[in-house]
Amino acid sequence: MKISINKDSQVPIRDQLIEQIALQIASGTLKGKEKLPSIRALAQRLGIHYSTVTAAYNHLSDVGLLEVRQGSGVRVANPHSAIEIQNNNQSLEQMFKDFLARASERGFSRGDVEKEVANLVAAKPVKRIVAIDRNKDFHKLLEFELKPHFKLPIEPVTTEDYMKNKDKWNDALIVTSLYHIFAFKDFVPDPTRLVVCNIEPGREELTAAAEMPSGHLVVLVSASQTLLTMATKMLAAARGDDLAVRTVLTDDKTELQYIMKYANMVICDSYSESAVRPIVGNKKLAVFKLYSSSTIKAIQDRLQKWG
Repeated sequence: MKISINKDSQVPIRDQLIEQIALQIASGTLKGKEKLPSIRALAQRLGIHYSTVTAAYNHLSDVGLLEVRQGSGVRVANPHSAIEIQNNNQSLEQMFKDFLARASERGFSRGDVEKEVANLVAAKPVKRIVAIDRNKDFHKLLEFELKPHFKLPIEPVTTEDYMKNKDKWNDALIVTSLYHIFAFKDFVPDPTRLVVCNIEPGREELTAAAEMPSGHLVVLVSASQTLLTMATKMLAAARGDDLAVRTVLTDDKTELQYIMKYANMVICDSYSESAVRPIVGNKKLAVFKLYSSSTIKAIQDRLQKWG
């Protein structure tokens, strides 16, 4: 786990820790069940008070990203179901035999299994893609990035809306990230219609910004205030306050025009690129995408094989 903090930043160290750990989990850098340093070990390594690490770990545990257990330490939460295949190289036949063995041990009959398989096979085709994110201001970004790759309608919804109307989404392929899956994974009726995506951590863009000379101005542009806040905390952890960082919402045209005169580097989301590129001039522009090409392909493959 790679963590850097800046004690001189105005962003609380707790928040710096939360953003970096959560992003490494959501991007797949930290895997399910992977063990993290103990509270005291991480505090000692970073030279901070153990209560700060405790607060960060507890927050990440509350939102479902970490499991903090007495005696077994701190681990990344496991997003998968309780029935796990330990050997990833198993054939489909062996996987199915293992499943049947577990089902029989729990008292289910051959008829029970046949009924469930028949229900899955008879499921109606997927008619839409539902992207779940609890942050409403992410929704237009998700739709913008997914829409060019699929003929199906893209419908972003919040975690709360999904939970209130669970039966409404039986004809949908559910796409979400590790940030949100723990809140509703047990309520998805058909696991073949759930794709858990790694969210890109923006490592290259943020690294390039963090390497800018002291006093230079980095401008972050997005349609999402949540995304701007996250990126600001990441840069604060890397550089503190010796790098000037300004955030601008995409629809603030006046501020965009003004701040570009002084920017040394600009980072924007893909949704905002069309508004930023015409006015960025010769400034270095980095465009951030939430979904990688491998994630898009994973969704396409699921639709092709199970849709």
